[in-house]
Amino acid sequence: MRKKGRIVILLFGALALLIAAGCAGTKYVPKGQVACPANITWNVVPQADITSFSCTVAKFKKKPAVIFKVGVKNISDKAQRFRVQIFLLEEGKAVGHLVPRKGKPPVLKPGQEKVVTCPVIKATQLPKKLEVVIKTISIG
Repeated sequence: MRKKGRIVILLFGALALLIAAGCAGTKYVPKGQVACPANITWNVVPQADITSFSCTVAKFKKKPAVIFKVGVKNISDKAQRFRVQIFLLEEGKAVGHLVPRKGKPPVLKPGQEKVVTCPVIKATQLPKKLEVVIKTISIG
């Protein structure tokens, strides 16, 4: 009887570990080059891939800014439009962009890539922590 109890407990423990590992998911890693020293948390939909990511401090329209350049590629089999959001966690700032911004219809075809520039005006230092979110948005 004791053996059965131990086996049941062992099975429930193994099942709990499998469920916890399955819920945790896998971490996204961009396929392209990342040229930004910040600690970045990626939240990217399966239909998109980041082909490049950089951050620099420069002037944008004669004002100091942190400028992000993000390359987004449609890796799905359907035309998609994406929303890129970058959150500067410690500074309490954020910036966003639609990819593509315009067009008829405004979509990236399968395999197509677009690089967008997202400036954060009045930011004078590179951020230490970022969250980059890429979502699909409905067309139409």
